[in-house]
Amino acid sequence: MSSTLRPPSAGLELPRRRVWGHSRTITAPNYASFTSRFGYAFPKPKYLESDLGTTALYELPPPSGQSKRPVLIIHGLNTPALGMWPLAKELQALDANSHIVLFDLWGHGLSSTPLAAHTPQIFHFQIFQVLGFMQWTSAHIIGYSFGASTAVRFAIDNAWAALSVAILAPAGLLRKEDFSKQMRELLDDSKGREAEAVDCVLSYLEGGPLVVPMDWQERVKSGEVVAEALREWELQEHLGYPHSVLSMFREGGVYGCEAYFGEFAQLSLKKIGVLAELDSVCSKSQLVDIGFDHIEVVEKADHAFVRGAPGEVARIVYQFWK
Repeated sequence: MSSTLRPPSAGLELPRRRVWGHSRTITAPNYASFTSRFGYAFPKPKYLESDLGTTALYELPPPSGQSKRPVLIIHGLNTPALGMWPLAKELQALDANSHIVLFDLWGHGLSSTPLAAHTPQIFHFQIFQVLGFMQWTSAHIIGYSFGASTAVRFAIDNAWAALSVAILAPAGLLRKEDFSKQMRELLDDSKGREAEAVDCVLSYLEGGPLVVPMDWQERVKSGEVVAEALREWELQEHLGYPHSVLSMFREGGVYGCEAYFGEFAQLSLKKIGVLAELDSVCSKSQLVDIGFDHIEVVEKADHAFVRGAPGEVARIVYQFWK
């Protein structure tokens, strides 16, 4: 029996599925590009493929051989996952049963840049992808800076996947009103001025021009992470990196997230805020004002304390786990 009744949207046709591949992403540098600059002092990545692109994952198995504490670390804006390696090593020195995974957020390190707005949801997709690859239903989540804001938003909707959440020097509570007039204008509308917007955001994140220490090669050979050298490599080798940084800053939760942090503070899951005394990104009073009741402050440390004071940050997080 036929009918002439049709829904109002009968003329709508959803697009056919297609493999995005490189036609819908900006490909990341290959591993050889990384090792030619930094050698083999760091863990070798594994690659996870999806319609959004390629995610590079770094696994640090538990030194004890017993995977009793699954830990997922989410890095910040600008520096890739290996910028968190010093903290990961310090954590495993305290807890030999910790099984730690790092991954490069979209557009960073060896992960590709999807041609999509870098909203929190596409990073939540990466988190689920990593958990699925590891066959973990949940994990202790550690988020640093932008990664902390990402962890907050993820935990609100997926508290079941978080055994605990530690937010380190969290971004998200910055106010757009505190940015320069030029920066606010570029964040609102950079049509035809994309390169200017990228330069403005990168300069803000660096606190000025990027300066790479002269002795970075010797330091890397000894196993040290030199964040400035990693960022220089990203700028030179990752075509999608500056676009991802701008989109993350604009769309991903770097500022204006007070309501989400307040909601997160009310969750019943185990959580802690770890701050640096000299950090201008987030203060203790800001977390107190939105309802946090478990806050630790690392004295005489700045925003980069996950590399400048990784032992103290690891001690606080380990005591929190216990």
